[in-house]
Amino acid sequence: MYVYASFDYSAFLELAIADLEKRGIARKHILAVPLDKRVEERMVMDTIHRADGISLFDGAAVAGAIFMTLGVVYGFILKWGPIIWGLIGLLGGAVLGFLLDYFYGRLRGSPNL
Repeated sequence: MYVYASFDYSAFLELAIADLEKRGIARKHILAVPLDKRVEERMVMDTIHRADGISLFDGAAVAGAIFMTLGVVYGFILKWGPIIWGLIGLLGGAVLGFLLDYFYGRLRGSPNL
């Protein structure tokens, strides 16, 4: 015997599955399939209300911080000084990190990039 029920994905679905498991139905006999396949656009930056975990801003922030640090360190021996080279490193690293995230997402097969 098969029992089918339809739910939109929400916390109530998780509660229903947990209740079925408490009633003795094995996890391998429960299947939850989404009713609609949503293809959402990839966000540039995660917010506190919505986070997909793969924002394009993460790589830009990390690369910008690394290149800024290198610019400040080597700026002491270069002509324009550590502040200018730190800012150049920040901007260059942020652009490079953004582009790497963008093209890595393209290669990985994100649908909307």
